[in-house]
Amino acid sequence: MPAFAQAPGAVRQGLGLQPPIPYEGAAGQRAYPIQLEPPGPGRVFRVESEEALRQRLRQEARQKDDRADFPRDPDLPSLPLPVRRALPPTTINYLSTAVSYQPLYFEEKNAERYGWELCIFQPVVSTAYFYWDLIKLPYELGAHPPWRLEYNAGYYYPGEPVPYYLYVPRFSVMGAAAQTGTVLGGIAIFP
Repeated sequence: MPAFAQAPGAVRQGLGLQPPIPYEGAAGQRAYPIQLEPPGPGRVFRVESEEALRQRLRQEARQKDDRADFPRDPDLPSLPLPVRRALPPTTINYLSTAVSYQPLYFEEKNAERYGWELCIFQPVVSTAYFYWDLIKLPYELGAHPPWRLEYNAGYYYPGEPVPYYLYVPRFSVMGAAAQTGTVLGGIAIFP
């Protein structure tokens, strides 16, 4: 009969939490119980010096009729600390990676800045972007005057994967006033 087969009529003992088997040390050694309960915060975060730790371990060993021997600390030679010489103050010239430029009023960011191309539809899309920028040129001139600088901070770097975005202009009171004035002036001039 195989070893894993059970004899008929035998009582099968369930496996559960078994009592711990006492540790029998080698000849002449004491057996110490292993602490199975996790330590509390008072024990985990106890702050004590090296000498206090050794003293505590010696006392615990005395309670178990044992002794705790620690190796002798090596004698380190007392070397004089090197004198630190005074260094002249240093300056660092940092070249920023930001580039400033005048506002770009006719820019198709997806195609020109990030390299998106829509195959045979690209000329149609670029033409649509141009006429859209032409219609909102007064708004852009009011929102971003030509004498104000813009910076490339906040844009993706070349080579980064960028999704195709539809860029909506941010609302500007000056831009809205310029666009409204242009439309009303055009209606007044060309009735």
